[in-house]
Amino acid sequence: MKVTRTPRSVHYILSPDKITSFAGLKLVADLAMKLGVLDGLKRCTVKKRRRGIPAPDFVMSLVYNFIAGGSHLSDLEELRSEIATREHLYDLAVAAPTTAGEYLAKFTTGHIKQLEGVIRDALRTGAGITGGDAPVTLDLDSSIFPVYGYLKEGARYGYSKVKGLHPLLCFWAEQRLLVGVRLRGGNRTSAHGAVSFLGECLGRLPEGRLVRLRMDAGFYSREIVEAILAKHLEFSISARLTSALRHAIECVPGHRWSPYPWEEGTEWMEIAYRPMGWPRAFRMIVKRTPYYEGTQRVIGEFFYASVITNRRGAGSSIIRHHLARGGAENYIEEFKNGLGARTLPSRRFNANWAWLVIAQLAYNLAQWFKLLVLPVREHHHQLKRLRLHWFCVAGRLIHSARRLTLALARGPDRFALAQQRIAAL
Repeated sequence: MKVTRTPRSVHYILSPDKITSFAGLKLVADLAMKLGVLDGLKRCTVKKRRRGIPAPDFVMSLVYNFIAGGSHLSDLEELRSEIATREHLYDLAVAAPTTAGEYLAKFTTGHIKQLEGVIRDALRTGAGITGGDAPVTLDLDSSIFPVYGYLKEGARYGYSKVKGLHPLLCFWAEQRLLVGVRLRGGNRTSAHGAVSFLGECLGRLPEGRLVRLRMDAGFYSREIVEAILAKHLEFSISARLTSALRHAIECVPGHRWSPYPWEEGTEWMEIAYRPMGWPRAFRMIVKRTPYYEGTQRVIGEFFYASVITNRRGAGSSIIRHHLARGGAENYIEEFKNGLGARTLPSRRFNANWAWLVIAQLAYNLAQWFKLLVLPVREHHHQLKRLRLHWFCVAGRLIHSARRLTLALARGPDRFALAQQRIAAL
């Protein structure tokens, strides 16, 4: 590259050609059709007017906005201004930002349930395409979505001393799909409403699969365990290190501790333990790691990680599988910040809930794109990388001989292959 001493002056104009900045969104649109998302959205009754933007266009415009990198309603202006983008997305109607805010405010709880029904049907369709009958691991967690100001309904200070809203989230760990998201007030505890939310998430899974639940200590509750047992499910929950549990652990003789195969110097053991008020005793599997102050080990002091479970099998493998639930924190981070769901745009509680459910649909479509279209070696790619390689690619629409051609800035062969794979689903 030749470096000049002074910047070159460039004259900017609007191109009369049909140019799009988001050529890859066409693949997302086709995938949504194959999964039945667009047909499902036609049954949403949020806005029954002859004039105005239909519900499928409104929802999908927000989905495309999320996937392309937008995180605010004002970012819809970019999609709205690109005529070629809207044309190759099947003449998509995109609302102005203020209109989109008013549209979100029309969502009731019933309309949100309709959206969740669309996601449920897509989850089952996607599971049918991928096939298999392997066990499903569900990671149930919660996260604080910070807000600023005093006008958002439900915004409160919670346990983290941060003002915000506190939704529940449930991920299908093996597929990295977001099975459910429920918005709650910021002062709710982690376990508040978890039993009913878990029932809804289980109803969205493919039938006939063994389900394993993983939860952190915020869900260490008799009510939750009793609900799980009533549904005949397997579970593992991080146990709170109460004084009673710590005493029980420290009473275990040294010969009962075995080397933990995956970490040098770490040991594990298990006991039968019944927390106060719980229906019966369960397996309590404990991993202990030597405690260090700086680089100096403190003799006789350990860091304990304890898990209560009803699962069968080798204890060391069970606790390893449970501790892998830390990956859910990465999924939440990508959902909140990588996708842009954390920017709750409305004063109204249901509008923000609808925003999160639409973001859930966008997150899952991006994940389905990896699972169903891309090779296995690319399944671990983050949404940021998908945008660079697939979704935010410039192209020019060409109408010739009754045929639509999209001239891409790069990678036409792999785009053609991706289109063939989607068509074959």
